[in-house]
Amino acid sequence: MAFPPTRLNSTAMSTGFLSALRQTTRSLLAMRFTRGALALGVMLVAACSDAPTAPTAGIDRVAAARVMPSVTDARVRLAPAIQNPALRDRVVHDLQELETALLNGDAQKALFHSHLVASLLTDYRKQQGIVMSDSPDISAIGLMLDAVSNVLADGSSVAF
Repeated sequence: MAFPPTRLNSTAMSTGFLSALRQTTRSLLAMRFTRGALALGVMLVAACSDAPTAPTAGIDRVAAARVMPSVTDARVRLAPAIQNPALRDRVVHDLQELETALLNGDAQKALFHSHLVASLLTDYRKQQGIVMSDSPDISAIGLMLDAVSNVLADGSSVAF
């Protein structure tokens, strides 16, 4: 005697459903385990590294105060004399950031902005050639950057 078709299909479907449920549960557990292991690994690396707790390089506040008037003069008087408007705005912005970094004692930020201004002005000089009406102002900004690099004492002077 043969089983009715509905009963045979329901038994086969329930067996297939249970095996699919088991497989899905296993894959979800494996995925959660993988994510948990990844999160634990990231936390372990962060806990064992010294970057969050390492002392940051500071700036001698007295030396920074000595060069601050020249940085302010370069931002207020010398940089606005640059003929190229896009470069002028960028240099004024970076000199403002350099001032802020020196006031806050952030050597890394000050070094970044001093190198950035130096590279911008060096490229501008190469682009303009020999005759430049703003050459004395750019040279004065270069002298200021040299004084700032001496204050930062990172072992490398700003190449300008």
